[in-house]
Parts: sequence; structure tokens; C-alpha cells
Amino acid sequence: MNKVAEFAGQALDVLWHNPLRSLLTTLGLIIGVGSVIAILAVGDSTTKSVLNILSPYSLASAFVFPKQQQPDPLLAQIRYDDADRVRRAVPDAKDVLPIMSLPMETRVNHQDKTVRVITAGAGQGTDTTPLAEGRLFNAQDLSAHRRVAILSAQARHELLGDDGSAVGRFVRLNGSDFEVVGVQAPPINGGLLGSGTTGLITVTVPYTLIPQLGYTYVYGLTIVAQDSNSVVQVANEAIAALKKIHGARAQYEERDIKQLNEGIERVFGILTGVVGVVAGISLIVGGVGIMNIMLVSVTERTREIGIRKAIGATRGDIVLQFFVEALLLCLVGGILGLIIGVGLAEIVIHLWIKQLTPNVVSFGWGQIIAVALIFSAGVGVLFGTYPAVRASYLNPIEALRYE
Repeated sequence: MNKVAEFAGQALDVLWHNPLRSLLTTLGLIIGVGSVIAILAVGDSTTKSVLNILSPYSLASAFVFPKQQQPDPLLAQIRYDDADRVRRAVPDAKDVLPIMSLPMETRVNHQDKTVRVITAGAGQGTDTTPLAEGRLFNAQDLSAHRRVAILSAQARHELLGDDGSAVGRFVRLNGSDFEVVGVQAPPINGGLLGSGTTGLITVTVPYTLIPQLGYTYVYGLTIVAQDSNSVVQVANEAIAALKKIHGARAQYEERDIKQLNEGIERVFGILTGVVGVVAGISLIVGGVGIMNIMLVSVTERTREIGIRKAIGATRGDIVLQFFVEALLLCLVGGILGLIIGVGLAEIVIHLWIKQLTPNVVSFGWGQIIAVALIFSAGVGVLFGTYPAVRASYLNPIEALRYE
């Protein structure tokens, strides 16, 4: 251990007295590590940010819609009453709810505003966004067809302002007053996966009001499973029930949040891996540069090696000396590359990713630092071993004669 510390001190002394050569030697490694770190950090942050968009939605739910391309689109349209029929046909489902999302007009302070009205059932359904105040819908709200509403944070700000409590106040939609019973916390959904309605004021009403709003057909059905493991099963059972209702020619598709999460992780993982491999090629270039300068260093210090061997240094001592020097050179380059890569990643995340998703999730520092150190040490081991071994095989007599 004392020898390692001694050789590390000698290596630092060499680096300190040859700063320009050391910098040029490690430049390829700095660029390589910086590129890989930046790509991994941006990929990790982007993946987490996109998954964060989906985080308010329960993993134990699926959405069933008519397929856009099918022989008879009118036949496959889902009616409001289909939800009850599917619920009875699929006992494994915890609940089956009709989905409705439509624009409505309201007037605030003598100004017309367009709001997005969506429907929900009682309790905590598929949207698990916490409430800032108030309560969720209950069974009495649904059975009595009460005109109650839950506002998004943006809707509360736009329609009622920020003063006082919003609970108990009213919003007017299409000529009817709806009592506010709850307000959601600041929204997470939107951004990358927005469906063109991102930025609209969102008001949630009980799904039992769909017929009173004048609609017979709905956008689709929400199938709530008992747990995330049975989502696909109950969604397929719901599709089978819809085919019995509307006929075998009707075609439907299901989308569940769990599969979407896995798909996003897989896509971003592949993209990050491919780009990371391309960037990693520069690590090989950097490693070759370090091997080259270490071979030059062995040649320059041939006489020093001869003297060390003449006074009793073993081959292992010589190998360890040059190996520690190469490893330290790589670690210094890796740390500089880490700093540059993290800085570049932060710039990209906050200038580009921030424009795509409103809630950016930072990358994992521990993982990024570990990758930087492992890559750097790996290059040092791979490209520093040969020069060190070559130095150890020098004949001490021939080395002492070297000028």
C-alpha cells in the first residue's frame, strides 16, 4: 500500500510538471467521458421526466378505444350505456367508466374562456393526482347526478383566482352552474404526451352527467383492474364484451399505463445506448492516445528504469509504477470529462428538455459519477497495462547504457 501511495505521488509530480502534455494526452478521454456522461444524463433525465408525466395515472388501469382504421367505424362506436353492460360482463374488473373529454365555453370577468371538461367516477380512479383542497366525488354525487366539479390548479387560477378557498364556489359551464368540491395540486400531466389540449383549463365532472350534457356516445372506456398484474386480462375481457355488444366486425384496442411506461423506458434505453456506444468510440481514441504517451514516457525514462532495477526494484515494482501513472492520468481525465459532461447535460436539459415537459426530473448523480470513474479506470487498465509490462521487461544493463 505504501508503494502505491509513493507511485501515486510520483505520478502526480509528473502530471504537475508537464501540464500541457498531460492535458493533450487526456483530451480524447475527456471528450469521450464527457460525451458519454452527457448522453447518459440527458437520457436518464428525459426518461424520468416523461414517466413523471404519466405518474398521476394508476398502473392498474387501461383505456379501451375503437380502432381508428376498421371496416365499420360507426358500428364500433361506444355508447354511454355500454359501460354498465361491460361492467356486468367483466366481474374481474374493479370498475368500468365511460371516458369523455370535450371543450366547453365559460365566461369569466366578461371574457370567454374555453375549458376542457373530462369525466371521472367516485373516489380515486385512474387519475391519482393529489388534491390541494376539498374532496373527490362520492357515490351520492354520481347517483344523484349532482352538478359538482373538481378543478385543476390552472382552472382554479383562471376561473376563480387565487384568493380564499375554491370549495363551495361555482363555475358556469354551457349555461349551468357546477359547485366546486375539490381542487387538484399543480398538474404533472401534459407536455410531451399532450394530446393537443395541453394548456386548456381542465374541469372534471361526474361521468353520470354525460347524458345530461347531451351525449350518447363516449370516447372510450376506462377499465380499472384489481391490480397492475391483471390489467391486460380485464382489458381483453372488456374488448370481448364490446364485440358481443356491437358485433364481431367492431374492432377495439387497449392502452395501459404500465405498458406505456415500459415502452417509453425501452425506447429511451435503446436510443441512449446506441448514441452512447457511438460516443464511446472516442474513449478508444483517448485510450490509444494515453497508451502512446505512456510508451513515449517509458522510452524517455529508460535510464531511470535501469537505475531502479539496479538498486533492487522488481518487475512488479516497475509494472505498478507505470500502471499507477496511467491509471491516475485516466482518472484525472475522467473527472474533467465528468465535470464537462454534467455541465453540458444541465444545459441541454434546462434549455431543451424543459421545453418538452413542464416537470424536469434530474438524473441520478451517483450512477453518473460511478459510470465516469468506471469508464476512466477501465481505459487506464486496458491501455496502461502494455506500456507498464513493456517497461518491466527492459534489461537493466541495456537501460543504463541508454542515452
